[in-house]
Amino acid sequence: MRGNSVVVCALAAACAGALAAGPARAQAPARTVTGTVVEEGSGAPLPAAQVQLRGTTVGTITGDNGTFTLRVPAGDVVLLVRRIGYPAVEARVAADQGTVRVSMRKDALKLEEIVVTGQATGISRRNLPNSIASVSGEEVTKVSSQTIEQAFQGKIAGAQIAQSTGAPGGGNRVRIRGISSILGNATPLYVVDGVIVSDVSIGTGTNKVTGAAGTAISAATQESPVNRIADLDPNQIENVEILKGSAAAAIYGSKASGGVIIITTKRGVAGAPKWLFRGGVGTPRLAYRNGQRRFPSVEDATRAFGPTAPQYFDASRFIDYESLAYGNEPINGDVALQVSGGNEATRYFVAGSARDEEGIVARTYAKKYGARINVDQRLTDRLQLQAGTEVLRTLSDRGLFGNDNAGNSVAYTLTKVPSFLDLRQREDGTWPVNPFYPSNPLQTIARFKNSEGVWRNITTGRLTWDIAQRGSQELRFVAYGGTDVLSQRNEVFSPPDLQYEPADNLPGTSVVSDATNQNANANLNLVHVWRPLARLSATTQLGTQYERRSFALNRASAQNLLGGLEVVTSGTIRDVDEQRLRVVDFGLFGQTELLLAERLLLTAGARADRSSNNGDPSKFFLFPKASASYRMPGLLAGLVDELKVRLAYGETGNQPLYGQKFTPLDLSNIGGAGAFRVGTARAASDLRPERQRELEGGFDLALFRNRATLDLTAFQRRISDLLITRTLPPTSGYSSETSNGAAMKVWGFETSLSAFPVQGAVTWNTRFNLGANRSRITKLPVPAFLLGTPQVGAVRIEEGKSATQLIGNDTLPQPGGRVVVPVVMGDGNPKYNAGWGNEIRWRGLSAYALLDRQQGGMLANGTWRHYDLGQNSRDYDATTATGQKLGEVRRTTYLQVTRIYYQDASYTKLREVTLGYDLPRALTQRLWSRAQSARLQLSGRNLYWWTDFRGGDPEAENFGAANVPSSIQRNRELAAYPASRQYWLNLNVEF
Repeated sequence: MRGNSVVVCALAAACAGALAAGPARAQAPARTVTGTVVEEGSGAPLPAAQVQLRGTTVGTITGDNGTFTLRVPAGDVVLLVRRIGYPAVEARVAADQGTVRVSMRKDALKLEEIVVTGQATGISRRNLPNSIASVSGEEVTKVSSQTIEQAFQGKIAGAQIAQSTGAPGGGNRVRIRGISSILGNATPLYVVDGVIVSDVSIGTGTNKVTGAAGTAISAATQESPVNRIADLDPNQIENVEILKGSAAAAIYGSKASGGVIIITTKRGVAGAPKWLFRGGVGTPRLAYRNGQRRFPSVEDATRAFGPTAPQYFDASRFIDYESLAYGNEPINGDVALQVSGGNEATRYFVAGSARDEEGIVARTYAKKYGARINVDQRLTDRLQLQAGTEVLRTLSDRGLFGNDNAGNSVAYTLTKVPSFLDLRQREDGTWPVNPFYPSNPLQTIARFKNSEGVWRNITTGRLTWDIAQRGSQELRFVAYGGTDVLSQRNEVFSPPDLQYEPADNLPGTSVVSDATNQNANANLNLVHVWRPLARLSATTQLGTQYERRSFALNRASAQNLLGGLEVVTSGTIRDVDEQRLRVVDFGLFGQTELLLAERLLLTAGARADRSSNNGDPSKFFLFPKASASYRMPGLLAGLVDELKVRLAYGETGNQPLYGQKFTPLDLSNIGGAGAFRVGTARAASDLRPERQRELEGGFDLALFRNRATLDLTAFQRRISDLLITRTLPPTSGYSSETSNGAAMKVWGFETSLSAFPVQGAVTWNTRFNLGANRSRITKLPVPAFLLGTPQVGAVRIEEGKSATQLIGNDTLPQPGGRVVVPVVMGDGNPKYNAGWGNEIRWRGLSAYALLDRQQGGMLANGTWRHYDLGQNSRDYDATTATGQKLGEVRRTTYLQVTRIYYQDASYTKLREVTLGYDLPRALTQRLWSRAQSARLQLSGRNLYWWTDFRGGDPEAENFGAANVPSSIQRNRELAAYPASRQYWLNLNVEF
């Protein structure tokens, strides 16, 4: 890194010397300018507006009455005035002018919002040549959410967000513009205040108990672990930008094929300290019920549960096990306190938060605590430092849910418990034995431990140095970087007295896991701005980026716990696991933006990356980008205020996963002596990043006197060098090889509408978004293959077909009778996703609602299937036209007809609802004299949904962790922690 950084520093020095040949514009202050900043129309003063001498860091902040005083050089000057929610304004102050009045127009539709276009540059949304979605901090916190991804649902065109579990604490997967890989990482890159942070998902260790995926201690694809971006506190977010296309994401090169989510946290505003308190109480409720069979006779009970059923059967008894297992109704709490303030030289933002949330299952919970400090310090007139650090503590227990091959997962076991059997704890504290299945799920809920604790620290810094300014040229140096360090500890304890434990003759299981993940990255950027003409500007950026990622994991498990002790040393059967990962990346990038007359924008740039994950760690791979946009204002006065056409092309990469370039060494035994042998899976020596080339075009409209905006975007991606595994001939000595070679095409469109149809005493704003995409495998150098098995549903990767097509068994007529053959059932990818949000305000009252729609897609209802297999589903006794029991038909034919349990996953969800009331200021100050304002808010999340999907949540996909490719997730729901409706009452007080 050091050698490459010298290039940027030397270039900075050379440019500074060239610019310094003439007199610097920012001379010693020679006069004083006073002024007032007001809102256009109302004339209300605007406090906390930033007033800056253009081209320098010399500036000040307006006071509570909107006034400011600033020392400036002699001669004509230009002041740049900025304030959140308003377009920036330039005010020219003549040499003989001592006062100025600046009017700022409220930017309700965010047309002048500055959007990231480079590692250290940005541009007004009005000129943006790409489709970049933005979600404000206010939108993120409209309804209390566990994680930031939950707050994104229904708000981003082209984003598909699925949850792997309904347990407290999160567990979500985000897919932007469809599938982007088969065997590689498919999740977005997350950047917080310029620093790339981790979204790692670390398995809990419950696989040792469930046996869901062999005998390994942990299997992340089966355990629905939390993706660690869930640690972030939504209350501290100022803004989120989603770089969806490669033309926008190309600035992050070989790690950006899944899109980039850029998170900016809140910062201080100069002035007297301003405090904000947010407190809330909430409660969850079970969102859906699978229902249970009510056995009409002892004969039916005997046919389902065997000859011992009569001794337990009672026709008058019906025990609702879903209410017993999922009926916890806790009172949860969420509090946050923040303060910001400072002066012209120093601004600060300090915040703390605590969230304590229990689930609908007893003893499950998620607790989140955090503290953040952000400081902006002007070191000199030309040097400014921004620094921030956040400490996060996350605790959770998510119980025992998900796939299970040992008869102990709670939701899995409930499908096998008849409603006439009483498994509730006795008065003496003992638990009944389940005679029909090797587990008492109520006992498991009460005794099983699956705890997780995370410590995390994210520290960021940004240094801006205005090197020089001469006439029409400016040069500045921007350096930023930071670290993201987390440690996670998991403890799984299955006591020996749980009913299922003695089944393997090894009663009692204990698992302890310790993992650490560290991300560190640094950027050095040189930015040159040239304005040769009044209507022309050119912004050029050169820079380097260095990133280091390391991960270490140690696990130990024990079975047959002597004395029932939880410690692993008490077990007679022990197992260990260790993983280590270290990746070093380095990139060079350059970009130029030409803006002519605030109408035509031309951008060209490229990034070159190398990575230790590649077969050749010293080889650079180039990812170019180019884009253009042209604005045509005033087309139809009052109807079409502006039309912008845009076209963009960009390339991004997807790095090979760590270790894919190595042929493994497996443990072996030779003559009783320990040894290594070469593994059977060979790695390709030229392994390289998958490459995504994307062409994006569209247009944006400003309508009805800037009261509405409409954008339409179409895109096409061609993804080559896809990582694939091919079978090798036995004579090679290897069974398979991982290499680049497949190709895929993805295409689609997106549209968004934002409008303020009513403005006045009553205001109404509405936002609608819709996105759709399709895919096709265009090259596959190996025979078609399945991810999964046809009898329960699988994805088939096949040339010429969709990358998300679903294959299942069916019976088809053939000579000699019907035979079972694999057939295409449909596609797991939805036809489209859409969201529609509306907010109405009148005086101090407000009402907000968000509808989230998915059309199409397929999802396997594994929980329903197991209710049938247990002869325990609610409609088991319904009869077919031929007089057969419906449940019996499904149970005996599903292996031949997989489609029975694969259903259309279309839904419409009432995703968010909020009712708010601003307390009158007089009342607020009467209750507390220091309070400036107070707001009561009643809100809910996932309150209702309309769907034909039976039983479970139609958006749940509990196979696969967040960082597992989308195609491997197989669109299956099975025994997941049930989804819940969330209700919250909040009080916000400013003082």
